[in-house]
Amino acid sequence: MKKKRRSKLGSFLDDRYEIDWGKFLYLLKESDTRVLAEVPILYGSRPPANDSVWRRIREDGFDTKVFDRNIRNKKKGVDMEMGMDVAERLHTVSPPATIVIAAGDADYIPAVARAQSKGWVVEVWFWSNAAGDLKKAANRFSLLDPHLEYLRLGGKIALP
Repeated sequence: MKKKRRSKLGSFLDDRYEIDWGKFLYLLKESDTRVLAEVPILYGSRPPANDSVWRRIREDGFDTKVFDRNIRNKKKGVDMEMGMDVAERLHTVSPPATIVIAAGDADYIPAVARAQSKGWVVEVWFWSNAAGDLKKAANRFSLLDPHLEYLRLGGKIALP
């Protein structure tokens, strides 16, 4: 019998918490005056049906790459697809601009380094538990933690 390990987050872990991805997009897009790509791309696992992300994506002209979770409810294919698209843009978009990555996985460090070597600025957004090396590698690291209540699905802070 496999013993279940306790999360490092312990009592802070709340499995009922869901992110409103529409609010998430608004936060990342409206953070400053940077210009996004002609057609920004949102990658991720399929969100809940009541999430405001679909309305927001249609309004803002995003391309989407949505992946179903596997039988163990784990995301599959998202990271690789994003990494491949970053690599492609480094060679097809000129002049270099800003790449915004919303991830905390150290697997993105090679993509960050490659983009920077080509003159791109890489901005990473994630929670405080993001990989330390990824935080250091990014030109700018922005914490999502202060926006927790705003990002909560059905939370008290509305999307502007």
